[in-house]
Amino acid sequence: MITKRPTPPRSPRAALLAVVAGVACAVAGPAGCTAAPGTGPWPAPATGPVTVTILSGADASISAGNAPVRSGDTGMYSELTDWWNVHEAPVTGIRVRLQMISGGSATLDHSEMLADAQADGVGYDIYNLDSEWVPEFAAAGYIRLLDGHLDTSGFLPQPLASGRDPAGRLYAAPLTTDVGLLYYRTDLVRENVSQLRTFGQVMQAAQQARTGDPAITEGYTGQFAAYEGLTVNLLEIIRGYRPDAFGPDGTIRDPAAVADGLQQLVDQLGGQIPGAELYGSEVQSFTAFATGKAVFMRNWPIYFNRVATATLPGSGQVAGNFDVAPLPFPSVLGGADLAISAGSPHPQAALEVIRFLTSAQAERCLFAVGGYPATRQSAYAQASVLPQGYQVPGYDAVTDSPLCGHRTGRQLTIGPKILQAIGKTIPRPVTPYYTEFSTLIQDQVWPLLNDASQRKGIDMRHSVAVLAADIQHAVSGHAPPG
Repeated sequence: MITKRPTPPRSPRAALLAVVAGVACAVAGPAGCTAAPGTGPWPAPATGPVTVTILSGADASISAGNAPVRSGDTGMYSELTDWWNVHEAPVTGIRVRLQMISGGSATLDHSEMLADAQADGVGYDIYNLDSEWVPEFAAAGYIRLLDGHLDTSGFLPQPLASGRDPAGRLYAAPLTTDVGLLYYRTDLVRENVSQLRTFGQVMQAAQQARTGDPAITEGYTGQFAAYEGLTVNLLEIIRGYRPDAFGPDGTIRDPAAVADGLQQLVDQLGGQIPGAELYGSEVQSFTAFATGKAVFMRNWPIYFNRVATATLPGSGQVAGNFDVAPLPFPSVLGGADLAISAGSPHPQAALEVIRFLTSAQAERCLFAVGGYPATRQSAYAQASVLPQGYQVPGYDAVTDSPLCGHRTGRQLTIGPKILQAIGKTIPRPVTPYYTEFSTLIQDQVWPLLNDASQRKGIDMRHSVAVLAADIQHAVSGHAPPG
């Protein structure tokens, strides 16, 4: 049994935002209340060399390529920023310093970025935000509005939308995107996976595929521990059952549909989904599938290479007998977006770095070598060609220096399926209070699932009613009652 985490108190932040808004309206008059956060004047470009700093979570890319600029690079983020420092910094006067947050936790990443932003945002110029945090940072005025400053042509519409606030204003550029895929054993599953449409149909196929082999202990492995993975998996299952069960801001529109969607998962606990799955994350799902214990796996595209090259006991049988397909139900869109801190003294230089990191050339490297689903369709080209340079507007182009080696990865073969899945995604709730929404899901639904796995009686309708009321308070900027 996990210890229930207290819901982070957010009412002080909501109160502060209300005070700030009230002061602004009192000073500027009613017309001034319409100004978007983050619209302050941009300082003039620096006349001398500057260093643009980026604060980012961990880099989960598969490989830094096979010709890194700096010995010891461990990911594509580092390789791209090092390439810039070698080839572009001498001519533009802009150097890049990438700071990774240690710990590998999205909660920790969010806390550190929020702490810097609340301290006037002068510690870093760019935040590499998980896409669901963009509305929060935008509403608080922590990041700069990018409308009119960034050419958005060429981006896929779904990742581009992740950088917008609820009013549709662009605050961040899409660096990477992500989408859930259905991994399955081709030697066990006889159904046409592309014809599956619901979570229930996947469970039926899993049951039929388990032919009594004692090595297969799970029909389906997903992410059901009490962290962000649980929120994502539940949103996908419930919205697959009823797409409009949740509103765009996360409020529960149809409590009965949410209860019925949750019941589908509850009915499988202890059957196709063992109770141990309630403690599983992406890594545990990968291990269960790669070692031949599971028929189906819901996971991100970056695990495709890892399954294909796994050296775990039993992984040899799986590596040659698996494939992926878009989830039968719409995936939640993931990914990371680059935003300029409102306190950055070098926003123009930061913008130039963002243009490079989200360029067609960099996106090709992020996907074809690093394994990250890219935010531009051009990055998914099936040929094994990699970019040889980049041009900063106003400067000579670098044309003969590879950005990321010369070897593409196996993920190119599933590029069309990734694109197909991205086209069907549904975004996470777009609200400045997403972290509160997700915490409520974890704190209230996980214990319910745990009780169900132990065959304890649960009142699903009542539990969902309580959750709906608490979410309504949270996304309105208030602490849940009680």
